[in-house]
Amino acid sequence: MNKAEVEKLLEKYRDGLCTKQEKVLVESWHLFELSEKKSDLKQQDIIDAKNQIWQAIEEQTELKPKTNYITWLKVAAAAVILFFIGFIINNKIEKQFIDKSLTKSKLEIIKPGTNKATLTLADGSKISLTDATNGVIAEQAGINITKTKNGEIIYTIVSPTVAKTKNLYNTIETPRGGQYQINLPDGTKVWLNAESSLKYPTAFNSDGRMVELKGEAYFEVAKLLDGNGGRVPFKVNSEIGDGRNQQVEVLGTHFNINAYHDEPNNKTTLLEGKVRILNLNSLASGILKPGQQSVISASSPSVLVRNVDAEDAITWKDGFFSFNDENLQTIMNKISRWYNVDITYRGAKMDKLFGGRISRFNSVNEVLETLQATGDVHFKIEERRILVMP
Repeated sequence: MNKAEVEKLLEKYRDGLCTKQEKVLVESWHLFELSEKKSDLKQQDIIDAKNQIWQAIEEQTELKPKTNYITWLKVAAAAVILFFIGFIINNKIEKQFIDKSLTKSKLEIIKPGTNKATLTLADGSKISLTDATNGVIAEQAGINITKTKNGEIIYTIVSPTVAKTKNLYNTIETPRGGQYQINLPDGTKVWLNAESSLKYPTAFNSDGRMVELKGEAYFEVAKLLDGNGGRVPFKVNSEIGDGRNQQVEVLGTHFNINAYHDEPNNKTTLLEGKVRILNLNSLASGILKPGQQSVISASSPSVLVRNVDAEDAITWKDGFFSFNDENLQTIMNKISRWYNVDITYRGAKMDKLFGGRISRFNSVNEVLETLQATGDVHFKIEERRILVMP
């Protein structure tokens, strides 16, 4: 029952035209809900309702004889009750719908992702970092690869001469429902988000540092000096086709790159330092300062630079989903990657924008319930598939 229906029912009650059922509804609710104080209304809703109704009473009693005052008190009481009924019935219907659509999901809790990754060495051998024991997990070309108890991968050069003469590349990949942190041979720290991969050399030299990223990663680039004391640049290539190939060149900085196949744009967000963004398709470029983000899309040859809240771009690293006016499809893509679930849409509109922050440590059921509470979207979970409905 919405506000218009409540007003219509109030008018019928005042004119003595309510049916027995409507009178019973008012009286039974009044006796049960008010006496037991089970209303779901917010205090401000109650205060606003009372203020509006009593203002109307005062206006009427200034014009009516004193004998009508008691009658207006009765009408006022009924008005307050009916106002509450509209809100409560509406809230209960929404709550019942939410409970019904997620009833099954509560029995099939889908847990969040964890530290999962696979390391592919230059010789093609693969190491499951999820299953590997802590300590040295591989040795190659004068380099020890160590897994720490915190779930990190660290490269240690034990023979500099051998390491620099070998041009070897390793690749670390995270699946859906996984993330991982790696410390590269030059000391650069990289946090890899779900469904991402990073290809990098087992040793860096003064000629340059180049890595290849697909997906999303946060970088804290270590400084590396050449023989003349100059800084060796660090470059990140994201070549995923569809007119969205880019290169990020840095000297020593903190930044985040989001370059997924199923997203419409590549986004690079700078937190510290200075970077140059190059569109590899058009050769257009742009310079980022802290608090700025570049956007490269297939629909434009340019590099768009805009001011943003840079911290929003790395909340995933700290265990949060951060939605800053994001559409439903982008949000569901994040959920799909982190919880390893498939998404199906049934007539859901994609133009609705959402904002807020939700813990990535919650189950997917809790995340969906939070989104569903807005009333703009509803979900149904079937095994590892989420159905999105308007």
